[in-house]
Amino acid sequence: MERRYLADYDALGLPPDEAIRAVLARADADPQFRLDLDRVSFQPMPMLADELDCHAPNFIVVAMDGAGNAFGFYVEPKVLRTIGMPWVLWDHEEDALLHVADDTGEFFSRLLDAHLQWKPDDPSARRVREVLTELGLQLGAPGSSPPGFRDGKPAAWLPAGPLSH
Repeated sequence: MERRYLADYDALGLPPDEAIRAVLARADADPQFRLDLDRVSFQPMPMLADELDCHAPNFIVVAMDGAGNAFGFYVEPKVLRTIGMPWVLWDHEEDALLHVADDTGEFFSRLLDAHLQWKPDDPSARRVREVLTELGLQLGAPGSSPPGFRDGKPAAWLPAGPLSH
């Protein structure tokens, strides 16, 4: 089956983020990388948040985590002008958006560190880190992320929940 993650992402018309475009292009072409991403709870599925019944118009989904939660960009114009295109997590149980990273490199650093806290010797995380580095992403040293990835970081610019009906 031909993958179209990059085409689906580009069709959303987001401001450019070459790092995530490179990741999605590699996931389209490399079955092992795609499987490893899945194992670290990153299943590419670019779409509008409404498709998940998350009514946050400035949240654009890039991937799911395999447990019903979604990772993506928050693209509100004022936020874009002041801090860029941050990564957020939609927690479907809390029905809330949480700020998890300021850029794609930080996002994947934190995702991989959180995964390794759960599965310390998972070779998938090592392989994902190797591919991301090869793609030019600037990642923090393994284990250097602050704890609480899924708890989010303070962000007054995020809308309050509930976000679904």
